[in-house]
Amino acid sequence: MKKRRMGAGRIILLIICILVFIFSASLVVKHFVEIKKNQDYYEQIQELVTDAPEQTPDYDSVVKVNTDTVGWIKVPNTNIDYPVVQYINNDYYLNHDFDKKYNYRGAIFMDYRNNPTDLDANTIIYGHNCYDKTMFSELDQYEKLDFYKKTPVFEFNTLTKCYKWKIYAAFITNADPDEDNGYVFNYIYPYMDGENFNGFIEEVNKRRLYVTDVDITDDDKMLVLSTCVRTLDTVNKYGKTTYRADARLVIVARALRDGESAEVDVSKAYVNKNPKYPQLWYDNKNIENPFKDEEKWYPQEVVK
Repeated sequence: MKKRRMGAGRIILLIICILVFIFSASLVVKHFVEIKKNQDYYEQIQELVTDAPEQTPDYDSVVKVNTDTVGWIKVPNTNIDYPVVQYINNDYYLNHDFDKKYNYRGAIFMDYRNNPTDLDANTIIYGHNCYDKTMFSELDQYEKLDFYKKTPVFEFNTLTKCYKWKIYAAFITNADPDEDNGYVFNYIYPYMDGENFNGFIEEVNKRRLYVTDVDITDDDKMLVLSTCVRTLDTVNKYGKTTYRADARLVIVARALRDGESAEVDVSKAYVNKNPKYPQLWYDNKNIENPFKDEEKWYPQEVVK
């Protein structure tokens, strides 16, 4: 029996398939190499920090690498262990790393309006969710009550003072007004005290994914962590994303008070059965939004 010879068209198709495979494999390898490079770099930065018992760690060597350094954040049970920087705007560190080189992962950075020394009533820290355990990728675990119960407290230190922060709430919101009937919940305003505090906490209480045993008052310093999530994406019946939403996971925490224990009774935390989401979430679920006609809350502008 004669063997069939492979036609020229099939040979070309086979070559194309091989080239596509090699190209795809190289992208995967490159991706993991970049992750490892990122991790190794920040491990080197971590080694520059000098710990001293019962004192604020010495960040001087870190500041010498980047004078924009304003503190350090560390979240247990995650890889989040990074210097925090601050620039004159909130755009630069979206795509520049701690070494001030262009990098789509950016850096962990504080809102440009915040006071990095004394801290405002509401301090905001941003970081990308790269879905690869770098930067703020692992914050999305706080969407689940079980992870909160394992990690109800984290650290954020300024250059001059150590702080522990008890998590008060976690919620999902939007950055695009078209995804919530023209509204964006302004959780990134630094001056959430007085009347602003009451309105802000009332709104947070509606949105929180679970209720914790942590209380909060307008005398507390608040810290907000913000990162992107895919929770509001529209997905078809085949599992393909048809609309990528501009969604955020927000963690609201308060500083440990003087003389207060860092322990949290997580056994008292429970799931909020009806948290407030942006309109898009209800549209994706094809259900009625019970909060749709509520009055929209906006913080009162404070001149500083």
